[in-house]
Amino acid sequence: MPPADLRSGALVLYKSQPARILHASDKIEIELLLQPTRKKVRPKDVIPLHPGPVNGLETIAAAPADLDEARELLSGEETSLTELAELLFSDNTPSTLWSAWKVVSEGLHFHGSPHRVKARTTQEYEQEKERRENRRARRENWQAFVERVAQRAVIESDREFLIEVEKLALNQGSESRLLQHLGKQQNRENAHALLLDLGYWNKNFNPHPLRLNFRLGTEDEKPSIDSLETAAAGTDQSEERLDLTGLKTFAIDDEGSLDPDDAISFDGKRLWIHIADVASRVTAGSPLDRQAREQAATLYLPEGTRTMLPREITDRLGLGLNEISPALSFAVTLDDRGEILDLEVHPSLTRVTRLSYREAETLLERDPDLKEISRLTTAHRQRRLAAGAVAIDLPECRIRVNGKEIDITPLPAYRSREIVSEAMLIAGAAGARYAVEHQLPMPFAGQTPPAEMPDCEGLDPLAAMFALRRCMRPGRITTAPQPHAGLGLNAYIRITSPLRRYLDLLAHQQLRLHLAGQPPLPEKEILAAIAAVTPTVNRIRQAERLSNRHWTLAWLQEQPEWRGQGVVVAEWGRKSLLAIPELALECELNLPGNPPPGTHLTLRSPRVNLPWLEVVFRTD
Repeated sequence: MPPADLRSGALVLYKSQPARILHASDKIEIELLLQPTRKKVRPKDVIPLHPGPVNGLETIAAAPADLDEARELLSGEETSLTELAELLFSDNTPSTLWSAWKVVSEGLHFHGSPHRVKARTTQEYEQEKERRENRRARRENWQAFVERVAQRAVIESDREFLIEVEKLALNQGSESRLLQHLGKQQNRENAHALLLDLGYWNKNFNPHPLRLNFRLGTEDEKPSIDSLETAAAGTDQSEERLDLTGLKTFAIDDEGSLDPDDAISFDGKRLWIHIADVASRVTAGSPLDRQAREQAATLYLPEGTRTMLPREITDRLGLGLNEISPALSFAVTLDDRGEILDLEVHPSLTRVTRLSYREAETLLERDPDLKEISRLTTAHRQRRLAAGAVAIDLPECRIRVNGKEIDITPLPAYRSREIVSEAMLIAGAAGARYAVEHQLPMPFAGQTPPAEMPDCEGLDPLAAMFALRRCMRPGRITTAPQPHAGLGLNAYIRITSPLRRYLDLLAHQQLRLHLAGQPPLPEKEILAAIAAVTPTVNRIRQAERLSNRHWTLAWLQEQPEWRGQGVVVAEWGRKSLLAIPELALECELNLPGNPPPGTHLTLRSPRVNLPWLEVVFRTD
């Protein structure tokens, strides 16, 4: 049986609405009084207000004008709904109880339940009133904002609403109220598209570095004086260095390079690879070393650079940036077949001439040292290829952004570029051999061979390169010497870019300690460094790849009449993967007839979807 106060005719609350009990038993039949509807509910689903009998609520007591006086009278105290009705209306009827409950449920002056009503203090009342006014203002502001969004006419003050969209677009938030309101899926691409549509972001804004938690500008921040002094203290400025200033030495790089960290020369017998002696200034465990480890590598973007080390370090140590450059020089003896016979490592002083690849190209047949370096590097390359090295030479472009100007320049396949690249591989292979012979823990780079090599016979050269790239397995870095199948080397260390890559710097620190007769860093320290920098390096490469694609598509977006050549390099189900050599760009297209790899097509009229990094072309 239901409680006595739940008898027929009683006034009850059901989901905050007034109801009259029609019949009471194990289940209670009620009639909602504000919207006449009958329901059967459980006793625990209703709250008794008045025993009745209730015929209706035709006479609803109006809210009294002296609510402030009643609240102040009971300030902070508890009472019952019945006592509140008598205080407010001087009566205890179904209508006054319901009206009193409306005052309580409204929550401004009183709050609680029918059995425990509490009056707000004056301070609580003012705070609640202000909160409600602010909420009302926010609702009104939101509605006005939504109307401006519909008209594509947002204003500066709308930032408070759009910041949520921006966070989602930058991978810093998970949802946006505005996207939900517009019925769009909650993802960063939709957020990006909306911000472009509203003009909140510049049409070419690149979000990819920020999504990966990278900001440009750190290269312009001055390091602390303490950090530089600590770095300088890491080198004995009076240490003996081999004087190689009489050796003709070339630092060959892309035009505009700001961090030259390698150079080459020939002494009549040996190939010399000179590397910026960064470890002489940035010693293991120093503040600058910790900074470099945190940065992991230099981030190169079309719109700017975030350097691994402060600019002052590069200005001091970059090869050819001063009349005399300190270096860690590798003297490598090779035979005519390109086999490495011996390696010596010396702290040195060098006098370096800087050349672009284009300038070096003109000297290859005229300068006897460069001719000999070309011969040795060619022999080493042939030796690697015979050992199974995979030569993948895909088109490359240099992309630069200066304000609103986007410049895309294809990089010519200069022989000088191949010579320098091979010389750096020789240094890495010789350095690995040296480390093994002297039992130095090092970050050795390796790669297991493909499970199966593709048959590229008769295939278009570009399509063949893509087929080779697809079959290659990821590289890995460990402290144990390991073969590098892609390079055709038994052991290899990346050792030629200590200004730009932390693990290269770490290898130099090991060599420096060994040359000074000091104990090398233990293997566990090398492993810890590899584990610390690898995730960041992966994010850097992803930011660079996505940014290059972003700016290439942004350039195409401004070239609606562009025409160019594309090559089908692979088939993806119903789609074809195309490469566009002059832009170093890949894209997927639905092509009629599924043309085979190697098919050359004329592409035109690009249609770019920048938030999704997609482009579609027409074909002739």
